[in-house]
Amino acid sequence: MVSYSDLISAHPRKWKEAADDWAALAKYALNAANDVREQGAKPLADHWADEVGAAAAGDFVKLANQLESAYDLLLSVKMVMEGMHTSLETAMSTACQITDLSRAHDLPVDDDGMPLQCPGPNADADQQQAYKEILALRDQAVRQATEADEETAAELYRLAGMVGVSDPDKALKEQNRASHVEMDMLAADIPKANTDPAAVRAWWNGLSEKQQQDMMRAEPVQLAHLDGIPESVKREMRGTDGKFDRVKMVEYALENWDKKDPVHFDNNCTNFVSEALDHAGMQHKIDFWSGARGDDTWGNTGGIGIDAIDASMYYSKTWAGAENQQNFMLKHGGEEVPPSQARPGDIIYYEQQGPNDEIAHSNTHHAAVVTAVMPDGEIKYTQHQDSYQNVSLQGRLPATEKAEGQQKIRIVRPHPDWY
Repeated sequence: MVSYSDLISAHPRKWKEAADDWAALAKYALNAANDVREQGAKPLADHWADEVGAAAAGDFVKLANQLESAYDLLLSVKMVMEGMHTSLETAMSTACQITDLSRAHDLPVDDDGMPLQCPGPNADADQQQAYKEILALRDQAVRQATEADEETAAELYRLAGMVGVSDPDKALKEQNRASHVEMDMLAADIPKANTDPAAVRAWWNGLSEKQQQDMMRAEPVQLAHLDGIPESVKREMRGTDGKFDRVKMVEYALENWDKKDPVHFDNNCTNFVSEALDHAGMQHKIDFWSGARGDDTWGNTGGIGIDAIDASMYYSKTWAGAENQQNFMLKHGGEEVPPSQARPGDIIYYEQQGPNDEIAHSNTHHAAVVTAVMPDGEIKYTQHQDSYQNVSLQGRLPATEKAEGQQKIRIVRPHPDWY
């Protein structure tokens, strides 16, 4: 267990530096894998067709797979270390808030963060409340640091046993797991739902402005349901224009990523995004004459309960078509934002750039929901059909491009202008 004195003497910056080093190693491994495929395996396959050439090409493919697997595993380590860095920094901010409360209300604390004495019966209400907040904050700081320490140790130990993995698919699953571990660590940085709202306010006020923004982008659902978080913060996360609730959109995606859609389409990825928007309160745009099937519509007009008929007659072309939806959102108030400005409730679209026999160049063919953004800017997304929850966009993109060709990632923030 991490003690309070351990916490206040910690050096979270060292975890960040280590994470950056592992990220650099991961990038190096990925570049090497791509070089081996392009400069080794591919030329051999194209120009040396006999058994010797095939064997040599096979060796290059095996080496490239080992390097690609190393990329995923190294990135997994980086994610865990990023989670530890954020948890320690947040816990130390909470410890600083304890010090501030202690000084402001004449409640000195010992080396373990505990007040040296309880306010007497004649103490004013502010001092008594501050005493309660110090106890709650101290428990919060120690708990989150301990949980982060234990989870980091367990995950790094487990990843150490994966060094020999050379199957890219298996390594990618490990990366997905590490992404969830990082998310779990950030979730543990937030006070529990039954925490005194005054203590929650004290915790929130103890964070720096950047830490507050980081939390809002990483854990909007948990914050939005926590008593004690300022209403202005909740409004910002939900969307200040009131057109739809971005938190509800994320919540729907996180809760339904592996569940059956209300109506099944041949490709359900964009259908899933539309369902999330619908759940979040985005109003349908229906044509007076042609209903949902008009050329400039989004939404549905119910159906008869038979998926094939409902999908083709009662749902708009923008409901489950990635390119149609992307173009509609951009036409009707939406804005394309750079990845550095992404936030939960945005939509990710994949536009084909590399050669692919099944997907035309420049065709937008996939959609997903941004469900979190990490303090270092890493985007987590959730999608359906090939169902994933809170996985890394940057981490999974190389595998997508290996399978489907180069992609242009477009991030669109809807601002519906039809109501």
